[in-house]
Amino acid sequence: MANLTYRQIEAFRAVMISGTTSGAADILCVSQPAVSRLLSDFEDTVGVPMFERQKKRLVPTPEAHMFYAEVERAFISLEKLKRAADELRELHRGSLRIASMPAASLEFVPFAVKRFSEDNPGVSLSFQIRSTQQVADLVASQQFDVGIVSAVPHMDMSIQVEPLADSRLVCVFPQDHPLSEKDLIRPEDLEGEFFISMGTDQSLRHKIDSVFDSAGVNRKLLVDTQLSSGACAFVQAGMGVSLVDPLTALHYQKLGIQVRRFEPRIGYRYNLIYPAHRTQSGLAKAFVKRLKDDLKGLQESSEGLVELMGG
Repeated sequence: MANLTYRQIEAFRAVMISGTTSGAADILCVSQPAVSRLLSDFEDTVGVPMFERQKKRLVPTPEAHMFYAEVERAFISLEKLKRAADELRELHRGSLRIASMPAASLEFVPFAVKRFSEDNPGVSLSFQIRSTQQVADLVASQQFDVGIVSAVPHMDMSIQVEPLADSRLVCVFPQDHPLSEKDLIRPEDLEGEFFISMGTDQSLRHKIDSVFDSAGVNRKLLVDTQLSSGACAFVQAGMGVSLVDPLTALHYQKLGIQVRRFEPRIGYRYNLIYPAHRTQSGLAKAFVKRLKDDLKGLQESSEGLVELMGG
């Protein structure tokens, strides 16, 4: 027995809707003889009479009504699939999973997620804050679509890396500190200052210490902490000064601490990571564009405190 074709089912459906082959021809934008041939082939393939010919009209048999109900369910499902495909193309549906290190998660990434969500209603979003290593693990295992990290902890063939911003550390200090009079902070300006350091197990700590050692500057290393947000919190409490990444610093600037450029330059890179063995979705690309656009705006509004490329 031959198989039913989609075109035969279309002709049957059009006749059920219109009641005549001429009406079906109008619906399908074909000739009436073409509809008649399709309908005849349809009935031969099914092997059951589907219509009684009464004058110029085709009267459906009970079997035709039963089959038509199934056809309509199938066409409704196809229409739903078409709408879903249209919505996916327009980025109005789907899901996006984002993981970020803490330094970018105080304000920058959440606000980017908010604006992205407003531009793409209906998209389901998941956002988790983890350490750089944990973010890398989540992306490498394809549990998350996009990761934001400071440094990739090791070479991993399952991760694709893209630089987001090649920025620099900035100096932060309490609101009423004498350093407020300076536009640029140098190592010698921090001679004898109580200093909030990064943890001793972090490469960033060693870069900072090396700059002060080379300048022959002695600081009072009062306390160390793992996160830039922790360092800023101690600065806000009046416990000392610190060098931190610019996104964290700008968030705490709104809470009352002072932020200045620091020389010599100590680089701090924000990276994007993706699963290496999976094509980036349209949603992921659109979100990354949002991040980059927001960073450009932040570079302008921060008067150079945030850099996109090393300078």
